[in-house]
Amino acid sequence: MAPTQNNRIAMVYCTGGSRAKRREGGDLSYLDCRMAKQAYADGVLECAQGCLGLGSCVEACRLDAIHIGPHGAAVVDRNACVGCGLCVEACPQNLIRLVDADTVITPRCSNQDAGPVARNACDVSCIACRICEKNCPADAITMENNHAVIHPERCVSCGMCAVKCPRGVIVDANGIFTVSDFE
Repeated sequence: MAPTQNNRIAMVYCTGGSRAKRREGGDLSYLDCRMAKQAYADGVLECAQGCLGLGSCVEACRLDAIHIGPHGAAVVDRNACVGCGLCVEACPQNLIRLVDADTVITPRCSNQDAGPVARNACDVSCIACRICEKNCPADAITMENNHAVIHPERCVSCGMCAVKCPRGVIVDANGIFTVSDFE
């Protein structure tokens, strides 16, 4: 892993992008995220809190440590990120945050809508079902504003929440936990 400033890296709290349902109307290809947010008062996506996927964060990163992933949302290369925070400043949705570099388990959703609305807006949104919270042996997960929040000071990185999440919202950044690990 690259040396980071203050041992922190950027983390994107959205998996959606193209998996989130785009609203009808208009060509967004010429816009960056800030311009799209200003131009579309009703929002670009059905999920008002989702990654717009237009690359303002990519443009801001001087180390090529962030790109738009296959599902249209920003993805951080943990090995290239140095925690400078330029992408954090560039994101008008406030979906990118600096976290401790050793953070492994993360809920990649910031949707604040209630379960049914969130489910209709995005295929991979948190629906506040609380399954992760109920299965966390360290009591490290709470629901806040209708989405899972992991408290890193209590998280033991066991991966149980990632395995149990029915929507795939909670992910293991290292990709080491699978359902078969716990069966």
